[in-house]
Amino acid sequence: MSHLPSVSVIINTDGRATSLAQCLESLKYIRYPNFEVVVVAGPTRDGTHELCEAWGDRIRYATCDVRNLSKSRNISIQISSGEIVAFLDDDSVPEPEWLDDVIPAFQDPDVAVAGGFLHDHTGKTYQWRYGIMDRFGAANTSLNGPSPELNFPYSSNFPHVMANSAFRRSAIVEVGGFDEEYEYFLDESDIICRFVDNGWKVAQMDNGFIHHKFMPSHIRNESKILTSWYSLVKNKTYFSLVNGRLHSTLDQVSGVISGLIREFRTHVIWAVNEGLLGKENLQRYEEEVDRAFREGWSRGLSQERRLVAHDSLEGVSGFTRFDPIIPAAEQKCFVFLSKTYPPGSIGGIGRYIHHLARAIGSQGHQVHVLTTGEGHDRVDFEEGVWVHRIVVREHPVPAGLEVPQHIWNHSKTMFVEATEIAARRDIDAVYAPIWDVEGIAFLEDRRVPIVHSLQTTLEFYLDSNPSKRDDAHFMESFARPMLALERKVMAESDRIHAISSAIAREIERQYSLTLDPQRLDVIHLGLDDMRAAEKRLPPSLPGGMVRMAFVGRLESRKGIDVFLETVPALLTRFPQLHIDIVGNDTIPNGSGSTYRRDFEKVAKGKYDRARLAFHGEVDEDALRGFYAASDIIVAPSRFESFGLVHLEAMMFGKPIVGGDIGGMAEIIDDGVTGLLVPPGDSKALEAALERLVVDGTLRENIGAAGREAYERRFSASTMAEGVTDLLARFGSSGRS
Repeated sequence: MSHLPSVSVIINTDGRATSLAQCLESLKYIRYPNFEVVVVAGPTRDGTHELCEAWGDRIRYATCDVRNLSKSRNISIQISSGEIVAFLDDDSVPEPEWLDDVIPAFQDPDVAVAGGFLHDHTGKTYQWRYGIMDRFGAANTSLNGPSPELNFPYSSNFPHVMANSAFRRSAIVEVGGFDEEYEYFLDESDIICRFVDNGWKVAQMDNGFIHHKFMPSHIRNESKILTSWYSLVKNKTYFSLVNGRLHSTLDQVSGVISGLIREFRTHVIWAVNEGLLGKENLQRYEEEVDRAFREGWSRGLSQERRLVAHDSLEGVSGFTRFDPIIPAAEQKCFVFLSKTYPPGSIGGIGRYIHHLARAIGSQGHQVHVLTTGEGHDRVDFEEGVWVHRIVVREHPVPAGLEVPQHIWNHSKTMFVEATEIAARRDIDAVYAPIWDVEGIAFLEDRRVPIVHSLQTTLEFYLDSNPSKRDDAHFMESFARPMLALERKVMAESDRIHAISSAIAREIERQYSLTLDPQRLDVIHLGLDDMRAAEKRLPPSLPGGMVRMAFVGRLESRKGIDVFLETVPALLTRFPQLHIDIVGNDTIPNGSGSTYRRDFEKVAKGKYDRARLAFHGEVDEDALRGFYAASDIIVAPSRFESFGLVHLEAMMFGKPIVGGDIGGMAEIIDDGVTGLLVPPGDSKALEAALERLVVDGTLRENIGAAGREAYERRFSASTMAEGVTDLLARFGSSGRS
């Protein structure tokens, strides 16, 4: 398209500040280079007006003093400048290619309106693909393709687009804008019908995707149950009379509306019986629909429309171009794999992928995270990231590849989802953790460059769980093929991201291999600053107490056995000390028991149990609460590929004690930003913890130095810059 028409993206909103904020955020990623944003807010005061004002001159903003969508639409047309006006519901999120896909339809000078596909609240299935509308305002969505043959005046059925519509301004001017009789419902259908009757065309596209989240409104509750029926009955009656006068008798119109009223009545009775609506709604329903039918009938028979002056719809001068975060030519598309992702329980990989994805998204790139879903597939736009929660399905393992079935099922399921993403835009690179070889299906396909990140591998797990290495069945059925797949990943990935120099060295030692330095990048992890995030504090302690927290899973690799050796003596010597143990304490320790159970049995009576609390696995809010409330954090792992707990302690300005090995030794400057002790050495650990318990000044100095180091070296933005540079080297053209 040699000329890119100017487009006004319009959002008419009322009482939905939260979803409006999400919708506006998504526009920062739109690739089309020539659009402005216009918001017209209704009378509800829920923070919407303040939100719009906070956007300043990046958007055009006005108000509508009544809750009337058609009037709000007309106001937005009057204050906008675009040759094309494209409407977004305030609970919708467009994909970045939305306008690029839809606007080319206007190359045909006879097209008045164009629209694409509309995802429903799941983000996977569709609320609208192809449909037609009859003269009673009833939609038929069973079609499998567009209906251009119905683009002629006064057709009994006409092509339609739904909640995903861009309009030619000159066509809007010609028909007099939106009919303000429609305060809600059928307003869009009515103007499309008038376009067709005036000789214009409707273009139904097979792309231009929008995600419609279908939020509660003034006519439906959180359970999606209608709570007001007036507008639906009145407007359907009015629509049928003003648009169907050449196609039906008054008796036919009356019969259609009576059928609608009966249908609604049945649903109201059901909702009341199910406890979804109060009994008082039965009488209110009858009163509403009686008034709605009488008023819709009277106004429809009058044939008097509530249109606006044509010249007022010409718009204003001074196009206010909306600038995305980065130009479309610089926007990359990356796919990240992570079996876990918030808001569910997440481990270290899920945590850092969450921070990494958000940080790269904030740079303006298109980021898709593929993670495990439950119940049904869904796609959501969250914090600048497209999160695909996909239910794992069965897939046959390809011949010649030895891989445990459940491992292949997960990887192949995510690969299938990635192919759907790739059908809509080029994927520049895929990023996957080596753990559980999540990227194996991508590596087998080879169409998209793939980067694997090195964290703890199966060899390290086996070192920490020798009973597993002694289990012949486990080794033969799972460990042996997985170890081979890990080697394959390290040998064949397009690039390798080592999250520390230590993990690269240890993997080379453990696997007796040499990583290709031309394909290896060492980029430390980083995290968003969580100090100000919502948190749930543990119960407060009496004045003068010192709170120490062990954070991590209660397993050998995390050094819990070493720490528990020190606990009775520390609690006995220091009556001011309180210890919290935070992490999954149900993990078997190889002897059929757990570290917690064994400790409580052996140490019974040797310490003040009131000053030691096992909390088990906690949610993110509670975890942040423990970081914030503690004076000392201890995580004496025998090995960490990086050490997120240690970094989180530094972020919160707390002194951390870790093992002098692996990534911990790269994060912590011993004696400055934390204390390092030989892994497995309980005496050295006890001495280090004693220093911090007795010396408040030392705690304060180390905590402050750790915080400074976090800000300087380990922020999420620093990590994102390094990983983005790594992933962007491939480009959409393929491998470098």
